[in-house]
Amino acid sequence: MIDAADQKQGKAQPIFQLQVRDADLPDFWLHLEMKGSATLADLDAYLRAIWLECCGHLSRFSIGGWSGEEISKETRVEEVFDLDVELTHIYDFGTSSETLIRAVGEREGMPLTKPPIFLMARNHRPEVPCMKCDQPATWLCLECVYEYERDGTLCDRHAKRHPHDDYGGLFPLVNSPRVGMCGYEGPADPPY
Repeated sequence: MIDAADQKQGKAQPIFQLQVRDADLPDFWLHLEMKGSATLADLDAYLRAIWLECCGHLSRFSIGGWSGEEISKETRVEEVFDLDVELTHIYDFGTSSETLIRAVGEREGMPLTKPPIFLMARNHRPEVPCMKCDQPATWLCLECVYEYERDGTLCDRHAKRHPHDDYGGLFPLVNSPRVGMCGYEGPADPPY
């Protein structure tokens, strides 16, 4: 795939392979290839689309988490990443989602796609059991989680008869670390 991309016409450019993972739930991860000339605003938009966006919350990038040095979203990827740098992306300053991002590779060549980011690989949605029968869960009941301190995970069969509808009813379990937070419902699909 890279060999085919490098056969395209145009000027070679720095391309970064980024490892992205949720700070608290390491089962959620992405491997992205990103143009060095793209900005952190491009990365913010991508992370919102594939994992995070629920209510238009604020976000920020930093080196060192909440108390670390904030990095402008207008910063180009090639200006901030080297193999020793780990950025923290924080989405939503109330019910926060923290994502850790580091460059794990760099190449000089042609990008794999016209958009600034290419999804190289991602985790499969972690399987969790239904709290009633241990079959794979596909739904989450936040009322069970917050009011009754239960897992709140349900299979399709048990979701049909589940009595709770506070907290917005049942939420689909999608491949995102933001499931069950704020108003997140997915879709957790790549934006392009």
